[in-house]
Amino acid sequence: MGRWRGKWLLWALLAGLLLAAVWWWTRPPVVSVLRLHASTVQYSVVSTGRVAAQQESTLSSTVTGRVIATPVEEGASVRAGQVLLRLEPEELQALQTQAAAQLAAARANLQDAQRQWQRQQQLFAQGFVSQAALDSVRLSRDAASQSVAQLQALQRQYQARLGQSELRAPADGVLLRREVEAGDVLTAGKAALLFASAGRQRVLLDLDERDVGRLAVGQQAAVLADAFARQPLAARVSRVAAQVDQNSGTLEVELQLLQAAPFLKSGMTVSAEIRTGLAQQALLLPATAVRDGRVAVVQQGRVRWRPVRTAPAVAGQLPVESGLQPGELVVVPAPLLDDGQSVRVQP
Repeated sequence: MGRWRGKWLLWALLAGLLLAAVWWWTRPPVVSVLRLHASTVQYSVVSTGRVAAQQESTLSSTVTGRVIATPVEEGASVRAGQVLLRLEPEELQALQTQAAAQLAAARANLQDAQRQWQRQQQLFAQGFVSQAALDSVRLSRDAASQSVAQLQALQRQYQARLGQSELRAPADGVLLRREVEAGDVLTAGKAALLFASAGRQRVLLDLDERDVGRLAVGQQAAVLADAFARQPLAARVSRVAAQVDQNSGTLEVELQLLQAAPFLKSGMTVSAEIRTGLAQQALLLPATAVRDGRVAVVQQGRVRWRPVRTAPAVAGQLPVESGLQPGELVVVPAPLLDDGQSVRVQP
């Protein structure tokens, strides 16, 4: 009797385990869900860029000469008209002196020719000289006058070239870079200095051409340099390039800072966010919740697949344009389950 009771208990235990295993394998799967609610969404374009001066210009000399002085260091602030570089002036000074001496002699010749002209006019009036003689003296006077004019122009030219032996700041600003040092020979037309005019800096961005339709002059932006992470700067879009770079597929966009930022240096890398639309309320979905344009929602303990339309991602979230309502439970991530399958919800 005891042996039969032991067998019965064993069979009962095995049956219980079998039922438990069947229940375990056939129970509805557990899914994680997200209850949808409206959030504030700010549509924007984020990119990195570089700081540029309000206006950068390359300064070069119109004369060839040896550099004798570079009185301003790179990165120094300068005033308009301040000398940035000097070339050796001796040759030009010698030419100017020679031209001055030639001019003095030409003026003396002109004075003598004018006296001769006046005297010959008197003699012609009295009938002592012919018309041909008078014309000859007049031609000599005109030639002397033309020589004076030519030498005056030459002297002005040498004076101008002597002034060009000094490169001066075209405006208040900063000397960014110097390409030559004292002792170098600077050829006319060769770049010598890179100069940045004073004023609020610009930020130049290279944005993907896919964002062209979202950009417009006047949009507000925020700029932040990694070196000054606690000093965000307000800016606005001041220019959108007229064409896309064919090699890189990017479009240059210029931001104008709305406040002075002397701590920013030309060429510094910054991050920028351009607000391309007004802030609005929207339902947000994790990207992992969407599969093939559909999401799985849980209704009365069952999965229901539903088509959904979303806007471009904002901070990694997909704004819902249609297909879902606030308060609905969306399975995240999208499950490998059939429509209508029972599930257990784990928030």
